[in-house]
Amino acid sequence: MNTILKYLIFIPVILIGLSACKKDEPKSIVYGYEYFPIETGKFVVYDVVDIFHDIVLEPAHDTSRYQIKEVIGEEFIDGEGEQAFKLRRFKRLNDTLSWSIKDVWTIKRTGTTAEVVDENNRKIEMIFAIAYNRSWNDNALNDGSEHECFYDKIYEPFSINDIAFDSSVTAVCENFTSFVDHRVKKAVYAPGIGKIYSVFKDLQIDEFDTTNIQKGPELFYTVADFGIE
Repeated sequence: MNTILKYLIFIPVILIGLSACKKDEPKSIVYGYEYFPIETGKFVVYDVVDIFHDIVLEPAHDTSRYQIKEVIGEEFIDGEGEQAFKLRRFKRLNDTLSWSIKDVWTIKRTGTTAEVVDENNRKIEMIFAIAYNRSWNDNALNDGSEHECFYDKIYEPFSINDIAFDSSVTAVCENFTSFVDHRVKKAVYAPGIGKIYSVFKDLQIDEFDTTNIQKGPELFYTVADFGIE
């Protein structure tokens, strides 16, 4: 009788132990690297709206429209001894014209960051793993002003330019308005493509009115095409 009782006690203990082991098993981390893909030949074409405001000039609000094509080029080892890639950027005024080279940037993705270098100015565009409770300074690797960037929307559908994306991630680095200033910097990324939309504003305004712009630039990038060459 005592032997049977011991077995009856021992079996539930084993089951509890197995249950505890299952609860303690670590969950796999979703880093989100696919939102900043790097592969030679990948390209994205953007429709760009470039606006400069200055009420003392004529015109006071000057708008330019053109296209930018970014193509990931060859791999190389950068000054930090890490894998990086050339990012060739082309420009044309409209889709009936040929592309002309504009400049060459570099990009790289580490285990924790997505970085872009334009004209020797390195910025952190994203951090991994993607999560709501994470923030970073996009200018941590240069001498620029500190911006506390964060993820505003994660893995949400996004539509723009008649293109629907099942999932996207939005990174916000500035969203500030005062009596005389209005600054916005944000970008939206899609898996397998990268940046699909971005907004940059650094404006002088009047009396908190973001439509009463006195001076400053606005720059909008909207995806128009993407693929691999």
